[in-house]
Order: sequence, then C-alpha cells, then structure tokens
Amino acid sequence: MLPPRPNPEPQRRSRGGPLFVIWLIALGAIVFNQTAGRYLREVGVPGALFSLTTFFAALVCIALTLYGLAVAVRWTLRKLFWRVGRRLFLSYVLIGVLPFFLFAILLLAIGYMIAGVMSHAALRGERQASLGQMESAALEYGLTGKKPADALPSLEIYDTAAPSGQKLPGWLKETTFSGMAWREKVPLLIASRQFPRGDGPPRTVVLVQPIDRAWADQLRERDGMIIRVGQESDKAVKPSKGVHVESGDRDVNFEGTDDDMEDLVIHAIGRKIIWGDLTELNDWNTGAPDNRHQLFTLIINPIGNLFQFYFGARSDQYLRILANVIFGLTFTLLVIYMIAALFAAVLIFSITRAVNRIEKGTKAVERGDFSYRIGMRPSNQLGEMAQSFDHMTESIASLLVNVAENERLQSEIQIAATIQRNLLPKEGPQFRGVSFSAHFETTASIGGDYYDVFNLDKTRLAVAIGDVSGHGLSTGLVMAMVKAAITTLVEEGADEMSLFERLNQLVYRSTERRAFMTLAFTIFDLDLGTIRHTNAGHLYPYLLREGEAPVGIEVPSLPLGVRGKINTRTLEVDLREGDTIVYLSDGIVEAQDEAGDPFGFEQLEVLLAAAQDRSPNALRDAILQAVARHSGNRPADDDRTVMVLRFDQFRAVAKPVAEPAEAAAVA
Repeated sequence: MLPPRPNPEPQRRSRGGPLFVIWLIALGAIVFNQTAGRYLREVGVPGALFSLTTFFAALVCIALTLYGLAVAVRWTLRKLFWRVGRRLFLSYVLIGVLPFFLFAILLLAIGYMIAGVMSHAALRGERQASLGQMESAALEYGLTGKKPADALPSLEIYDTAAPSGQKLPGWLKETTFSGMAWREKVPLLIASRQFPRGDGPPRTVVLVQPIDRAWADQLRERDGMIIRVGQESDKAVKPSKGVHVESGDRDVNFEGTDDDMEDLVIHAIGRKIIWGDLTELNDWNTGAPDNRHQLFTLIINPIGNLFQFYFGARSDQYLRILANVIFGLTFTLLVIYMIAALFAAVLIFSITRAVNRIEKGTKAVERGDFSYRIGMRPSNQLGEMAQSFDHMTESIASLLVNVAENERLQSEIQIAATIQRNLLPKEGPQFRGVSFSAHFETTASIGGDYYDVFNLDKTRLAVAIGDVSGHGLSTGLVMAMVKAAITTLVEEGADEMSLFERLNQLVYRSTERRAFMTLAFTIFDLDLGTIRHTNAGHLYPYLLREGEAPVGIEVPSLPLGVRGKINTRTLEVDLREGDTIVYLSDGIVEAQDEAGDPFGFEQLEVLLAAAQDRSPNALRDAILQAVARHSGNRPADDDRTVMVLRFDQFRAVAKPVAEPAEAAAVA
C-alpha cells in the first residue's frame, strides 16, 4: 500500500461569529435606546437621536435575523437530505404519493364542478316546470275562472276582460309570453295565454309569480333545493345582515339573518353543493331584454337530490352502492400500492447500502489506501460502478508505481528534444552578401523536420532540408542519423548522386518499410552564379527574383526509403543578384483552419510575390504570421520549418567570412 497523502481541506473562515456579535450589539443598542429615551422623555429632553439610532439598529437586527434563518434552513436541509436514502425517500414521496393527493383533489374539483353544473341545470328545470304549471293554470283560469288550488299567496292573476287587466303593460296584453322579467327590484315568473273573442281583441290571462322567499320555500319542500335570490344594491351601502357579493360593476345582497346564512353556507360545506346562477331578464314595462338587471341566484343543493333528479334512485341506496364500489376499488388499489411501496423500500435500501459502501471506498482512497475493495457483485449499475471502482484502485496503484518511470522517460525525451535542437545549425552560411533566416517548430517534443547549412569552400555553400514521416522519438532518431550521414558525406566531398543513393540505403535499411524521408539538397556556387538543386520527394523551393513571379525549382523524385534504389537528378539554375530562395516543409502549406481548409500553395505564392523584396527575417515572419492567422485556434498537425536565403552583391565578396584567428593572421 502506498503511503497516505495528506490533503488538508482549506480552512473556511466562519462569518457566523462576527455577525452574531453585530446582532447582539444592535439588539443591545435597541434596548439601551428605549431605556434612555424613556428616561430622557421623563425629564423633558428630546430623544430624536435615540429614535434614529433605534431605527437603524432595528434594520440591522431584522436583516441579520433573516440571514440567520436562511442559513439555518439551508443547514437543516443539507443535514436532513445529506444521505442518498433520505433523498430517494423524498423523491418517492413526491413522485409516488403526492400525485395521488393531487389527483384526488383534481377529481373532487371536477366532481364538484359537474355537480354544480347539474344543480344549475336542475334549478333552471324547476323554473321551466313552474312556468309550465303557470301556463296550465292560465288556461284553466281562462276557461273556468278558478284560481289554482295550490297557488302561493303571492301569485298575481291579470285578465284583460277584467279590471285587473288594466295594470298590465301593453306588450303583455298583445302577446303570449312565458319567461322571466324584472319589476321594481323583484324577479318574476310570467306565463300568459290568449283566448279569441269574437271580432274584438283576444282575451289575455297573465299569471305572475314573484321569485320570493315563499317560492323558494315551496321549491325546498318539493325538491330539497335551497335557493336565495340576490338583490342589487348600491356599492356604498352594505347590508348589516346576510351575504354581500361584489361582482364587477354590480353589488348583490342575499338577504337573511346571520344564523340563516351561516346554516345555509357554512354548514353546507362538504355535504351540499354550493353554486350560483346568473339569468338574463326582460323589462316588465317594455318586454325588451333588460341590460341593467340580472337575476343572481345562490344554489345550495344536497348531493342526494342530484342522484334522485338525474338517476331516479333514492340517494341512500345509490350512495350505498357507490360506497361499496369505491371501497372495493380503493382496497384493491391500496394492496397494489403497498406492494409497490414495499418494492420501492427494498430498492431504496439496496441503493443506500451500495452508496454507503462506495462512499467508504472513496474515503479510503482519499486516505491513500488503494488496497480497499468494495466487493459488490455487478448485478446492477451500482454493482458495476463498485466493480469499476475496484478496478480503478488497482489501476491507480499500478499507475502510481509507474509515475516515477514515466517522469524519468519524459525527462529523457526532453533531453533528446534539446539535443535535436542543438543538432540544427545555430547560424547561417558564413559568406558576405548572403543573408539567412530559419524557423523550426515541432508538434511533438521531438519532431521529424530537419535543415542544415554547409560551407563547402570559399565560393560554394550548400543547404539541406528534410522531413521524416511520423512524429516522436523514432523520427527524431532517424533525423539525427541522417544529419550525421549528410555531414559525413559532405565532408568526404560526395557528389549529389552518391549522397542521395547512400542516404536512401541508410533510411531503407534502418527503418520500417512504411517509414520514409523527403530531402532537398542545394549547392550555391557564388563564383559561377549557379544553383544546383537535387530533390527526393520534398516540396520544391521557391526562387524569388525581382520583377518576376515566384518560381518553384521543380525536380520530381520519390522520397528516401521508399525503395531500395532511388533515381534522382540535379537541376541547375542561374543565380542572380537579389535572388531569394525559400524552403518550406509540408506543415506550412498543409496547415488547416478550424473548418479543415489548408493554407495551400495559392495563398503562399501570393504572399511570396508581395514580400519578395523583404529581408529573410521579415519574409520568414510574414509566412509564419499568415499561417497562424489562417489556422486560428487550431493546433498544428505537422512540424513547420521555413528557411530563407537572399543573395546581394555576392560576386564581389564570393569568399567566406574570415574567422577571428584567420583575420588576426592576415592582419
């Protein structure tokens, strides 16, 4: 077991103590100010300062008290629901229990609304029945002249053949009507019949029944339905008794004693349906719809009346049958629910047990004990998680053992990368009139690009640039091997053909079949003014000449290491004053932007044409900046190498720069 690694938690500064002290100071200030203010008022001294101090102290106390309550609630909830089991139980209650109560409330609300609508329909049915009875009574009165035996004392009978008919408005004398009207704050049920009478106007008999307390009592005795008719009132005047209802621009009073209204409304809750009705009326005087008055009716209807009215069954029998059905369904659903609750409890227990065991494992790992094993069977997702945890601890233990080895290897790779950079030339060619600039950038610690500069003699210099396929340590080794071989071959004076053949054999035999290397080798003869370029699959260098477009020195050939033998040729080009030669690796032209589009040769050639009169350093920086702008935030996919040479007045000074010792000897 690895030694535990101490990981002390950062100390958190508690704000509760200072805030509590401030709260006590504010509370003490309030008590002191109240006591001092009372004493000063007794001796006749104004206490305005103490009042202002008390006000601000009270604000501080209230704010800190609210903050303390919020912190206490948060702490309580955190402690209460810290364990997963409690959270699962609460989730089960919210998902599995609470919806039942909400659904029951919804059913009760829907049932109550349906019962209210049914009560509303029952009231209107009773009104229509009363109007039908009044029409029959009007017919009987017109034929026999007898008043109905069961008529209420408030029933009014008008006959146009008698003096009472003079009290009728004109529209009732001329038509048959059955409906409701409004007359002097009293709603009326009106039924009229007409009888032909010779050549004169027809005889009209009109029965008018005020919808008053007597009519409501008769309805209660007959059907058990209790109603109260509302009377419109002035908004500024509210009754001392009864119920007052504000409805938009109208106020309605339901008259009655306090005990009566309490018995009707309060005692009816839970046993009777309380609903309302709003009915349009006609005007008594004109017969037109009365837009100023409406009939407000409060309905209190026992539930049993609905069963008898709509189903023709006695309420007790219907309720007994309904109760038995509900009890049976409730018992069945309760049994099913208890089974589901038991299953949920088992799940909660198993999940909590698994989480607790995983928590113990995480605490053991936190202590540095990677030998702890949870040991759960992978029968579910938590079991697989526990098994993954055990595998993870085993892997971490082995990985920690290998950390030192990996760090050592990384250090060696860094050393190798440093050595690789040291293999590259630290300065350009030592010839007057020849300026040089280069840039080497790798995507990995060790890259596969390579460039070098050789001072062959007093009038000739050579440059080489290459790219080994792949990245990493293996490519770096190939690059170092080729570097050493080229240096040796150049010092031996090998010509281009021999140099490339021997390098091809070296790469072909020393690497895997899939590995290869591109190489470009150029000799500049400053005395003859020539460029001899030999290539093995590398990007063609660009020749920049004043007044001309950039031209690639094209020498096609396969890369080194592809085949056992290689066929190369050398192309000779004139070298003029002011010429610039630009060498690139494929990481420059293949650099992609965030959309995957490469930088390409077209952009490169446009850039070279616009910057051909610049110095090598400026031209190098312009190329790198253009590639960086094109790539944006996308990292480089390949090594990037740029090498630029410029030749100015090289014929006049076609000899190497003298070394310090040589210069001293000449002097």
